[in-house]
Amino acid sequence: MANQETTPHGTETGGAFGFLRNGYDRAKTPDLTTSDIENATVYGRGDQTIGSVKSLMIGTDGNITSAVIDVGGFLGMGAHSVLLPFSQLTVLRETDGIEMRVYLDASKDQLKAMPHHVG
Repeated sequence: MANQETTPHGTETGGAFGFLRNGYDRAKTPDLTTSDIENATVYGRGDQTIGSVKSLMIGTDGNITSAVIDVGGFLGMGAHSVLLPFSQLTVLRETDGIEMRVYLDASKDQLKAMPHHVG
């Protein structure tokens, strides 16, 4: 990608660390559905692949509250699953398309050090 610029934002903008990428816009949380995000690849600050979104938790108000992220493994085997508040994720949608990118301000090693989520 031509632009690897990142800019900090608060959690009120949909992520603990806001990510800007050329050709992508921040997806508005009310416009997102679970099918938009489930199975999406999760990237770190340097666009390194961290894992994938295994599943999402929905609150009683119908909003996405948390995400289960699979880290490591191959085709779902041997993956380390962690549960994160959805507010820690930054979701970008391709400006003139449908591709979704999910970003997290953490490394693969940091997630592997977290307690395993069973569920």
